[in-house]
Amino acid sequence: MLDTPEGKAQIDGSVPMPLNGHASPQQIAPLLSWLTSPENTHVTAQIIFIDGGADAVVCGDRAW
Repeated sequence: MLDTPEGKAQIDGSVPMPLNGHASPQQIAPLLSWLTSPENTHVTAQIIFIDGGADAVVCGDRAW
């Protein structure tokens, strides 16, 4: 959907992303690489949001 201006506008209108908007695969890849690397010795069974702050905005104060 991000390949067209219409699709991007639809997502932008329905999903708040206050922290720098959409991430590219190149921005996400380092985290995925680290999570699956031998250097990651303790992070397991976690949900990690890479959503530009959308989850924090949607959940608000009730998440804390």
